Amino acid sequence: MLAKNSNISIKFKDYLNKNPFSEAIPWLGGDLQTLRDTFIFDIVQAKKENKILLPINNILSEKFEGDYLLGILELPEKFDSLKGIVLITHGLGGSTKRFGLKRIARKLVNNGFGVLKLNLRGAGSARYLAKGNYSARCSNDIILALKKFRQLLYSEFKDYLKNKVNIPIFGVGLSLGGTILLNACLDYNSDNSEKLIDGLACVSSPLDLILCSNCIERPRNFLYQKWLMQRLKRQLWDGYRNEGIVLSKSKLSKTIKGLKTIGEFDAKFTAPSWGFESLEDYYHQSSPIYRIGKLINKLPPTLLIHAKDDPWVPYKSTLNLKNSLSDSLDRLNILITDKGGHNGFHSNYGCWSDEAVKNWLLSI
Repeated sequence: MLAKNSNISIKFKDYLNKNPFSEAIPWLGGDLQTLRDTFIFDIVQAKKENKILLPINNILSEKFEGDYLLGILELPEKFDSLKGIVLITHGLGGSTKRFGLKRIARKLVNNGFGVLKLNLRGAGSARYLAKGNYSARCSNDIILALKKFRQLLYSEFKDYLKNKVNIPIFGVGLSLGGTILLNACLDYNSDNSEKLIDGLACVSSPLDLILCSNCIERPRNFLYQKWLMQRLKRQLWDGYRNEGIVLSKSKLSKTIKGLKTIGEFDAKFTAPSWGFESLEDYYHQSSPIYRIGKLINKLPPTLLIHAKDDPWVPYKSTLNLKNSLSDSLDRLNILITDKGGHNGFHSNYGCWSDEAVKNWLLSI
């Protein structure tokens, strides 16, 4: 399935040359590109979905034993020409209900891919299936969920597969979801040097969490952070209210209400839940930028898309990675656009990044 030397195919290069990103009116500038999906809801209804419970082992403590992640599998109508399965992960405070995630899923299904939309630990409809909340380095959750999914794919859906074997599984991560998939690939250990997935595309994904945290806490991003914190607080309270993990129940409600920044959220809950010594330790160990260079061979063919006017995630980490790994760009392909915002890329012809990711997956 992989192109020779994992190079971008001529077809994909031609697509990029013929279809450079151009902003759609009135979504001009990084902020409007970022907010477009908040103002406009695209109608993207899946025709048929299968809900799958994916068990994950005891990860954080004994209280986490027996938890599940919720996967939502959508298959193309013409299953004989299945091109692979794409695991899609959402960003911070998101879930499989986010419109951007639904839109790219529909794009891929319409082009012959099956799609597994995954609610991360404690997110969306899965918040009561798994205790705690996900982190940027919840690699074991991803690895175990994929292992179980591969088993289910060849057992529960054998009638669809019609003796198909070695179906490739790709990954698409939106925002923090891309960081999570990158970390999972870098953390995956295999005796026969196989990759966790067969290809990966990340859109607007932070590579350095410290820089990202500093960026979102700038005064100009006050409303963005407030909006994100409302979602995180709701998610956190639903996930923790019956557990009292990290803090006693008597202090839990007050502490959650008092959280004002994502850094505070991560310091009080995410970092200690996942065994990190401090907020700084969590951010450093969970930032792919510090490990990709040494572990580049663990990555499958990978595409990173980032806009220079992204108001949430600084693009310079992505640019620095591109410059430092110039000799490895046959495996890691990086597209940096002047415009596009954070997970926006809205053009006159739909979402440009969705189309780019689709063409990338078709090319490998």
